[in-house]
Amino acid sequence: MAKILIVDDEVQVASALRRLFRREGFAVEVALNGEEALQKLSTFDPDLVISDFRMKGMNGAELLERVLRVAPRAVRILLSGHADLWSTSPSSSAQAVSHFISKPWDDDHLVSRVRSLLGGPQEPSPSSP
Repeated sequence: MAKILIVDDEVQVASALRRLFRREGFAVEVALNGEEALQKLSTFDPDLVISDFRMKGMNGAELLERVLRVAPRAVRILLSGHADLWSTSPSSSAQAVSHFISKPWDDDHLVSRVRSLLGGPQEPSPSSP
């Protein structure tokens, strides 16, 4: 089972993403800011990190730059609804971002993209009767 760390300071967004990926059979942890995400990385080794760009304190690009150093094998996705994303982010942070997905997202497309980035279909676990 692939593991995903979701980082978003909007509780409703983080909860929606957690429900979506858990329903699809992924192990999911949530952090509500960059510092909390870095703490979780000491005990949770994600295959993929999805971070919002605009957060209080550390922004998502800065966080993913640190994730690259701590968990270099994790796929790093930046999620944002802002068109000015790269104009406010240093180029070194841009290198830490594996992929970009814009808000609002389509659930099916997001799940499909995540499965593809993780290297295969990774179907959800069969339900027990």
